[in-house]
Order: sequence, then structure tokens, then C-alpha cells
Amino acid sequence: MDGLTRTKELVFVLAATNLPWELDAAMLRRLEKRILVPLPEPEARRTMFEELLPSQPDEDMLPYDLLVERTEGFSGSDIRLLCKEAAMQPLRRLMTLLEDKEEIVPDDELPKVGPLRSEDIETALKNTRPSAHLHAHRYEKFNSDYGSQILQ
Repeated sequence: MDGLTRTKELVFVLAATNLPWELDAAMLRRLEKRILVPLPEPEARRTMFEELLPSQPDEDMLPYDLLVERTEGFSGSDIRLLCKEAAMQPLRRLMTLLEDKEEIVPDDELPKVGPLRSEDIETALKNTRPSAHLHAHRYEKFNSDYGSQILQ
């Protein structure tokens, strides 16, 4: 349950689930409006990438267009995971560099974690898979059977 507001006459409940087909009939009756929130559109995905992986002023722009193109079918959670994976790549490079050294490096001589590179994005894309598409047909069926049809 994400929110609960009480007034003198009404109680407003906002709930969310990733598995709506597992809700029982009693719960479905109590949730008057059932709205399927779709996967992020390209514009939303780009905004998420720009927020989670900002380009550094002195570095090359990150390939946001490539990220948007290659993440069709990713949920917001999948995108966050992909960004974490990409962001870890410079740290992994640094750890490999330090592990190759024979002696202990003094703190004041430790190299800095480098910037995110395009190849870090490629590695993250290879290592991260979308999860929401596994149940896409179930979401569509649930929405057609129980969803509130919101006209735009």
C-alpha cells in the first residue's frame, strides 16, 4: 500500500502490485480503479538515463540514444539496475589495476575512479536483461479482464 488518506466521509487507498493476477476477488472488489501502468516510453527512458547517468562536463556525452533504443521492454527497475551495472564498471577497472600492483598503494597515491565510458554502457547492456516482458501477456489479460479503462 503506497498511500492512505482519511477524510470525514472517505478513505482513499492507493496500492500497487507487480502481480495483479494474484489478488483475490475480495481485494479486487475493494480496489475500484485498477490501472495498468505501462513500461516507460522512449522519452521517459531517456529522462531516467540522464538522471541516473549524467554526463560529466569534461567528458564525452554518454550514448543516451543507444540506451533508449536498446532498452525497449525494460521496466523502471530494470533501467535502474542497468545504470548501477554501468556505474560499477569504472570501479571494477580501478580494482583490477590495484589488484595487479605488488605493493600497497598509499592513500594519497590512490588513482581516482575514472569516468563512465561507452564500453561501460555496452557491458551493462550485455549483462542486464529486462524482466517485465516475461509477464507482458498476463498484464494485458488482467487489464482487459479487470482494468479500469481510462480514456485520454
